[in-house]
Amino acid sequence: MRKKKSISEFTIHRRHLPHWELPGSTYFVTFTLKDRTMCNLTRDDIAMLILNSIIFYANKRYYLYDHTIMLDHVHIILQPIENDGKVDPLGDIIGDIKQFTAHEINKKLRRKGSLWLDESYDRIIRNEKEFREKAKYIFDNPVKAGLIANGEDWKWWKAGIEPMGR
Repeated sequence: MRKKKSISEFTIHRRHLPHWELPGSTYFVTFTLKDRTMCNLTRDDIAMLILNSIIFYANKRYYLYDHTIMLDHVHIILQPIENDGKVDPLGDIIGDIKQFTAHEINKKLRRKGSLWLDESYDRIIRNEKEFREKAKYIFDNPVKAGLIANGEDWKWWKAGIEPMGR
């Protein structure tokens, strides 16, 4: 885990996408393969590696809510844990997950180079209604993609803890 400065107030930064951060916020995050043809993220050994990486820092760096692994992308709802009014930057959290999984997946596939798109999509979830919408989106994603008929049958979907204060 790399350590950068922590976030203690509302911040906005932009690369191609805007990234808003605010301690205490819950985020919907999506990160995607650089090239969809690189691999199938739902292959059992790869999906387990991603899932284990996501849950590794759960309840240590962030509260982990709903998450799913799709063929070429991953969705997560998480809330960085505050410590003295500060949180790890979301980019560091997701960057650590992406860095570890890229290294391990590349090893499995006997390949080198970038695996994930450099930038991830993230959105602050503003209220209970939006939280439920994002959780439903994650649950329904494999059904909408035509991978299964019922969201409960998707083995790479997990519902996390109930959101705090909601």
